[in-house]
Amino acid sequence: MAFGFVIANALLPMALFWGRLPNSWSRPLAWILNASTGPFNRVNAFGARMQGRIFTLGRIGTVYDRATASLLTRVAATRDAGWEHGMHFPTRWDPNFREFMTLEQLFRYPVVHFRLHLGQLAR
Repeated sequence: MAFGFVIANALLPMALFWGRLPNSWSRPLAWILNASTGPFNRVNAFGARMQGRIFTLGRIGTVYDRATASLLTRVAATRDAGWEHGMHFPTRWDPNFREFMTLEQLFRYPVVHFRLHLGQLAR
């Protein structure tokens, strides 16, 4: 679950870059990523299995702490006008991705993603 916070850190530079351009410019990227959903799902499933073997409880705690601290630093550095910047996302990759996501939605993504998995575990 900590990797939702890591992923948000990885997505932020892309969203900041595309957010400086007209909104429609990131749509082709989202289309290409949606088209590659099959390979993405296989890599994602393999990655999740490997992460469970590589990251011990102590290591994942450190990863989580670093990722969260980085997100908090980025939140503090985001100017008021920047919150509405964003980009198009591959909606087939994650049910929590929206066609267009702002920086504000991206900063909220790890918690939303965590809740999705929490609901899966609760079943």
